[in-house]
Amino acid sequence: RAVDLPTRAAASAVRRRATASSSRVRGRYASTTTTVARARQEDEEDTTAPMTASSSASRSGKIISDNAVHSRYLTVYNRVVEFAAEDGRGGTKTFAYDVVGHPKSDFKFVCVAPFHSRTTTTSGEPEFTIIREYAQGSNSTCVVLPSGGFEVAKHASLEEAATDELHQEAHLVDGTLTKLIADDNPGLLETKWCRNRLIPFLCVDGVQAKEEATRDAEEFHMTHERVTVREFRRMMYGGEMMLPSIVTGQLAIDFLLKGGYLTHDDLN
Repeated sequence: RAVDLPTRAAASAVRRRATASSSRVRGRYASTTTTVARARQEDEEDTTAPMTASSSASRSGKIISDNAVHSRYLTVYNRVVEFAAEDGRGGTKTFAYDVVGHPKSDFKFVCVAPFHSRTTTTSGEPEFTIIREYAQGSNSTCVVLPSGGFEVAKHASLEEAATDELHQEAHLVDGTLTKLIADDNPGLLETKWCRNRLIPFLCVDGVQAKEEATRDAEEFHMTHERVTVREFRRMMYGGEMMLPSIVTGQLAIDFLLKGGYLTHDDLN
């Protein structure tokens, strides 16, 4: 026991130091937590912070000129834009850009995801109708959803443009058509150097048209087919599908999952 006393004393001292250290750690943690909470509160309360040079508003320029230099399927513009210099001395910088778009379509186009619920398919699985056509950029076959421009002289609405493309490219009519973005959304920009905006739609349970609509001359090689949702999802990210169709497809899947038309098992 005489030998044990120093050992016990040492152990007691270790425990006291550990307790004190733990208290200091807890104190520091509590202090840090309070500081973070206070900082968050101050951030939330401060709604009048000045806009910085890196804010999105400061990235807009003044269009000096916007001249069409080529027009066929697309119109190419030589756009000259002036920006305020970043030195704060009131100077400017000017740049010329290539910008493309479809002015005859009011720079709008539609893409429609034709969905067939499991109760209407022979496979018993939910399906999408896809289009296979020629892609001039890659000089190969690509996969798309029915897509086309909003023709101002022909279409009274974007919905009419969507139903026209369904009939023309997928040979489908009727069904329930839903716009997949809000009414106050101007459309999704196709790319940063393009003026065109995508308006995505979903059509649920369209039926085969009794008469096929006439396609454009360059669409002579276009075909359509049905695929299961899991096949469609693989195509979306497999390198064959065009970006507007990928975006429309993903928005459609999200909508269908939320509405109970699909389950996550249908995707895998």
